[in-house]
Amino acid sequence: MPVYPAVDRSRVDEAVERAVLALAPDVVQIRYQVSEDWSGDPALFFKVVLTDEASRRGRREATLRARAVVDQEVDPEQFGYRAYYNFRTLSEHLEVKDPAWA
Repeated sequence: MPVYPAVDRSRVDEAVERAVLALAPDVVQIRYQVSEDWSGDPALFFKVVLTDEASRRGRREATLRARAVVDQEVDPEQFGYRAYYNFRTLSEHLEVKDPAWA
């Protein structure tokens, strides 16, 4: 079994909170999971909930900005991890009610 660098979750939590504040009002919440990607490499999987308004104005721009801010604040590479992102609008989030996104 491979051994991966440790992730200081308190530092990641603080960085994610800074990112949410920096992205307001377009981002409602960001959650993350520490796991392996498809190739077995260590990864941080971010689940980002956008406001419906941000998505209507330009989903691509909102997602690119969110990725850039999270990458800057969290800097997953400092832990030796890759970052992966999934996005939903608030309406989608409330409709699906996926516990993994809670």
